Amino acid sequence: MTIAIAPAVVVERSVPMAGAVELVISQPPSAVAVAPGQFFQLAVSAPHTILRRPYSAAWSDPAAGRIGFIFNVVGVGSAWLAALGEGEELDLLGPLGRGFDLVGHRPAICIAGGLGIAVFPGVVRALIARGRSVMVLDGARTAAQLLPASRFAGADVQVATDDGSAGHHGSVVDLLANLLSDLKQFPFAFTGEGQSAGLDILTCGPTPMLTALIDAARRQEIPLSDIQVALETPMGCGIGTCLGCAAPQAGGGSFLACQDGPCVRADRIAWDLMTDGFHG
Repeated sequence: MTIAIAPAVVVERSVPMAGAVELVISQPPSAVAVAPGQFFQLAVSAPHTILRRPYSAAWSDPAAGRIGFIFNVVGVGSAWLAALGEGEELDLLGPLGRGFDLVGHRPAICIAGGLGIAVFPGVVRALIARGRSVMVLDGARTAAQLLPASRFAGADVQVATDDGSAGHHGSVVDLLANLLSDLKQFPFAFTGEGQSAGLDILTCGPTPMLTALIDAARRQEIPLSDIQVALETPMGCGIGTCLGCAAPQAGGGSFLACQDGPCVRADRIAWDLMTDGFHG
């Protein structure tokens, strides 16, 4: 894997859902190199900012040489990025970290809370391209904060909202638990003989959502090794120098999300020691 600081040009800016901005940048070598779930450190030039800002690639188009980033405005750095217009330049460091393991044939459920959905357009596209059956469960506070289902062509998309304005009234984890309580609602999860084929779960979201998902998986006796988590641990440097992204490791010690992740198997994490972090 090649990591480089590369100049890029903004070719499109849009608002894909309430509170979020999508920047599409042109940087052909990076678009070819990035794998679903990897991230970049984007340079910012806002006053009084020093560190780059880490964002997962929402999707990439190697043929067009483009990468999309979807993010919320939560501070001066993201506000500076959100204000960039077509034709303006920035530079990015990456691709960094480890993406999702997409190898296999089992059906996959992608479950996201809030801005955790930002990583999944490219992930779903890659899974569909591999011939895998995919269900997307997208949770948000209200309907306006849901990424449109059209961004997940070929997948079965179901949604949950805290206020009941769309889909299931409640959390996306409750939606998953309701579905898993009767696996026959997952017809793609069964072989032709009616035997369970198993499921792969890929997830991203705030730590409270992730811990609730782990609790639900344990109750349903889903092996944590079948769950991959894209961690939203705070990152300073993104290359293993600052140690700011250390996460508690099952069995003791810790690992760096920027190098060993951000996408890791859930059984690697000491969930009782996980603390909530930045997830904007």
